[in-house]
Amino acid sequence: MNTRGFFLIEVLMGLFLIGLITVSCLPILGTASHQLRLAKDKMDMIFMAESIIERIKSFDYPPNGDDVYIYDMRLADLIETFKEEDPVEVQLPLDAKSSSPRYLCIIYKENMDGALWKIRVEISLPKEANKITDVEIMANMPIPEEDQE
Repeated sequence: MNTRGFFLIEVLMGLFLIGLITVSCLPILGTASHQLRLAKDKMDMIFMAESIIERIKSFDYPPNGDDVYIYDMRLADLIETFKEEDPVEVQLPLDAKSSSPRYLCIIYKENMDGALWKIRVEISLPKEANKITDVEIMANMPIPEEDQE
């Protein structure tokens, strides 16, 4: 009879300790996985901003048969828009409400002098998910010139 009582108390203490560990560790693990997801989203945003800047800086006339797109706008059309106006602000994707993109992009362009553009790319999350700060990258580039052959 004595061993049964001690065994019952040992089982109850074991269940209590397992419950205590579970209650304290599960929220920590959930928070850690959420923070890792936010860090991954931030890295994706940085990668996207850098790749947009590199695509704009590497634009070359005449556009070879490849159609390079930034979201839903051709890169050649974007460069033409940059050449026509100063300063320019382009929000991509052009139809953000119907396409529900993961990230929103705003590209600002202004002339620094006759030969340089100042390009700023800002990547942000939609308004619903604003736990991550926006990513902004700035670069200077020479104005692409059409080849005179």
